[in-house]
Amino acid sequence: MAFRPSYYNDPWRIREVTDPAILAKMNVMQIYRDDIWRRMGGALVGVGLCTFGIYSLTMIPHAPDAVLADRAMWWGITLNVAGIAAFLLSWLAPDLSGIWCRSPRFPPKK
Repeated sequence: MAFRPSYYNDPWRIREVTDPAILAKMNVMQIYRDDIWRRMGGALVGVGLCTFGIYSLTMIPHAPDAVLADRAMWWGITLNVAGIAAFLLSWLAPDLSGIWCRSPRFPPKK
């Protein structure tokens, strides 16, 4: 009997799943289509952030000095990351109530 490390006996290790019945029950990434107006609004926010990020990245050569060029580059990268995250979250998150908040039902009391 050959010695095997505990890795092979570990029941919690990830195994490759090839059984179609198990694959059908697994939680796969899906695009949600409920609450379409909020999802489209979040996607438009993401597209807008990416648009400003791309604009900022294209203006780097026109910066008057190296400090402004560096700021434009990092601002463009930040806006593109935020835009991509907003777009993906808008379509892939199952519940948007904690992400893109709707206005309160009643006005706050003063």
